Amino acid sequence: MRTVAAKPVMDGSKVKWTLEQIEQRNPGRVRIDWLRFTVPLDAVIKTDRRLLDLTVLDLMDRRGKDLVMQARNADADPYTSAHMVTLAGAQLMAGLLGVLSVGVTEDKGMDYYAARTALMYEGAVVGWVLAGGKSSNQAGTVHINLFGSALLHIPLQRLAQVRAFIGESFGWITRADLALDVWSGHKIEDTRSAYLAGQFDVRGKRPNQSEAGSWTSGHSRTFYVGSRGTGKLFRAYEKGHELFGHESGDPWIRYEVELRSNHRVIDLDVLTRPGDFFAGAYGFCASVLDALDVDAQACVIPTTPELADKTAEAAVERVARWLKRTAGPAIVAAFDLGGDLLADIVDSERHRLPRRLIGIDIATLRASFQKVADGFAPSFAPSFNGAA
Repeated sequence: MRTVAAKPVMDGSKVKWTLEQIEQRNPGRVRIDWLRFTVPLDAVIKTDRRLLDLTVLDLMDRRGKDLVMQARNADADPYTSAHMVTLAGAQLMAGLLGVLSVGVTEDKGMDYYAARTALMYEGAVVGWVLAGGKSSNQAGTVHINLFGSALLHIPLQRLAQVRAFIGESFGWITRADLALDVWSGHKIEDTRSAYLAGQFDVRGKRPNQSEAGSWTSGHSRTFYVGSRGTGKLFRAYEKGHELFGHESGDPWIRYEVELRSNHRVIDLDVLTRPGDFFAGAYGFCASVLDALDVDAQACVIPTTPELADKTAEAAVERVARWLKRTAGPAIVAAFDLGGDLLADIVDSERHRLPRRLIGIDIATLRASFQKVADGFAPSFAPSFNGAA
């Protein structure tokens, strides 16, 4: 199928003008700049009568489906169901959001999903709807990824409808970026000073920080606090330099808090009260809003219990690395050449666990395997052609 290349929706001047118009309608100043969420499969298939007879097996990728069907001594049907689901999901989101249209469906997936359909704005890709997967758990979900260039054009009341849809579907947010733009009067160096003064400390501990850009030359700089691995990353950067070049001397500073569902459950209210969760991320964030006379009630997203999770994750990672380094060639040979051999092994040995995993509950193991699998995959970080 034809591949659609993402491209910028607007040039820098129009982006800035659009953001200034949004700010006039949003007294809270903070807005959602990136959103990713997942819903169970039935949240989408119930909207299209043609999909009502689908099962999770239908949504597994070709290799996964073939393996299961071989184990059942049956032939696999042509793989088309994931395409249908992504298209139905894109149509659902376009109707819900009101300002986006449906683009081309591709069998080139991402984030381990097998297929995707583009969400479009004025001819540019501004998001994806993803479906189908290698595992039954993933094949039982649909994932929506909305870039900042999509969220520029989605009214606040539409985000409230998205929040309701996720909640009613028993879905969950996997990533939400909260952005605050300050057009003048702030300096990137002040963020570094605030960090050294303890304004980012959490429960008496100072999170890690890093820097990017030309700090020696004094332009195009970014200051980071936290990490994606812990599920909370702050960045402040010279947005004016990014869009207009550092020669412009544009004083525009952007502050962002990137929330991910690592070690935490992201509250759905982040879609309707982003300023409150921005303020709750770090003391510095609350102080910035206070200086701008923005009224916000700081809301902290708590982390999940860490100790048991870290122990399980370490055990799973050791098993995964042994599997890849030591047993990997044998698994590939059995998968490609062994017919039903691999399926027979899985069936006969299902009752056994590796010694180091014994005693860990299944739910924790499942979550640990998913996190370790994410770590083995390349990171899908935002790019300039998708962000606003």
